Amino acid sequence: MDTACIDDETARREYDEVKARLDEKWEIEEVNKLSYNAEDWKKNNETAKCYDMKSLLMSFGTVTIRDRPREGGPQVLIFWNERHNSYQLPKGRRNLHESPADAALRETLEETGVQVKPLYLLSDTRIVLDKPQTADDVGFVCHNDESDTVASVNRDIVYAMSYDDKKTRAHRHVYFYAAQPADGDGESDAMRLSDEDKTNKVRWFGFEEARKRPTMRAERAAVIAAQILYERTRGSNGSSSNLETRDWSDRLLQKWEKDDEVRRLSWAKPLARAVAADKEKAALLAEAIREIVPDRDLAAVARILDSLKHLDSMQGVA
Repeated sequence: MDTACIDDETARREYDEVKARLDEKWEIEEVNKLSYNAEDWKKNNETAKCYDMKSLLMSFGTVTIRDRPREGGPQVLIFWNERHNSYQLPKGRRNLHESPADAALRETLEETGVQVKPLYLLSDTRIVLDKPQTADDVGFVCHNDESDTVASVNRDIVYAMSYDDKKTRAHRHVYFYAAQPADGDGESDAMRLSDEDKTNKVRWFGFEEARKRPTMRAERAAVIAAQILYERTRGSNGSSSNLETRDWSDRLLQKWEKDDEVRRLSWAKPLARAVAADKEKAALLAEAIREIVPDRDLAAVARILDSLKHLDSMQGVA
């Protein structure tokens, strides 16, 4: 189980290949900035691959990174899957009505026992910015007119792969997001593993070793891409020389955490009504929250109770 999957020379070559693609300067020729013509559509039709939803299998996972300055630097979460006899990044299919990003976070918890949250990184992307936007909505943004891409601190996909899955006979698309431990430590809790994943052996590896471990080359490439984006955003040792990008990363995560807290409260509308209508129930709930809120944070208790009381009137809550 502890033997590296690939040798050092192969690992260096794969790193160079991924970095070259990320560093490549894209320029769209003037002729390609014009409207599509018949030849363009002919080429698109020749390369198009089409699948019905029975034939297409979509999975979502994470490259989860934690800071470990006293242990040589950042580490990546990888697990050994005994059933499949392979090292893997956590991933799986989404539930009905679940967003892809939420599915990636949930699957990581279920397969590794580690609770994770988004890691916002600076990346070149083809995502489209909503208009109008404010700086607080989008973070650090730079639009490249030559390549029609956006450089932005975001929680979008960091890498994707596709292949024909022998077991399911479906064409599998896998999308990876960057994540970080929710508690700052990231130690696995075996009780959190789903029944089918009890045999998973969860490990944290430094970047150099993590780039060798996954059995699939495309997953190793996902680790490399996440490492490069992480170092561009937060620095090789977690402390970025570009303080602006790290600041945006932290601010956007704080915004996500607040939005996530409201979203989770929206799942408990019956509880909200009970709290608003019954002082005795509110008092019992307050005492229960004091037991579970870290360090008996009374301000956090008050904030949670207040959110519950005003839940039905909160804007944007379904």
